Amino acid sequence: MREILREICLFGSLDDKQLEQLERISTIKKFRPGNILFYEGDEPKELYFLIDGLIKMYKYNHNNQINILNYYHTPSLIGEAATLQKTPHETNAECDTNATVLVISYEEFEKFFLQNPKIAVGIIMQLVAKVKKLMNANLQHSSNQKVAQLICENPELFEKLKKYKIAEILNMTPETLSRTLKKFQKDGFITYTTRSLKILNEPALREL
Repeated sequence: MREILREICLFGSLDDKQLEQLERISTIKKFRPGNILFYEGDEPKELYFLIDGLIKMYKYNHNNQINILNYYHTPSLIGEAATLQKTPHETNAECDTNATVLVISYEEFEKFFLQNPKIAVGIIMQLVAKVKKLMNANLQHSSNQKVAQLICENPELFEKLKKYKIAEILNMTPETLSRTLKKFQKDGFITYTTRSLKILNEPALREL
């Protein structure tokens, strides 16, 4: 586990003694698709860090239908806002794929690590990034912009996930995603085959 902790940027400033302490209050858990990390209304007792996989965040509407709010992929803290505020979780968190999650006892983490400025700032920056991403998602981005952003930020998803799942993450139809990928390939931005994507012109993608 020590090597996994070292690779997580949030804990990059910890020395060996601190890593040993963190290791004692942490476990690495494997989840299958459909497994639940937490339900809406659960009291948060743990801090979750997604090491591998895809997590779906959702709520049920008044008709008891699922309303998907977001997907989180590696690397990402999950449900940390409720944990930090010590308020019940406001969403359900379900594994959409096989997932590996670092689970940390929050009571012990708060006691020993939140006094570390680099860790505290790191968590705040993750929260800020999520808010920024949510704000951007609410803007009227074109299909080209949505796909380009995901390619630049998480190209590995195109190798791990099926096309329909990527389309679901981007809130578009699989047909729209296919057309966009074909256009990017024709324009020389990427090369793409099933489960294989290579970026050829990242500046052009970021300028869209």
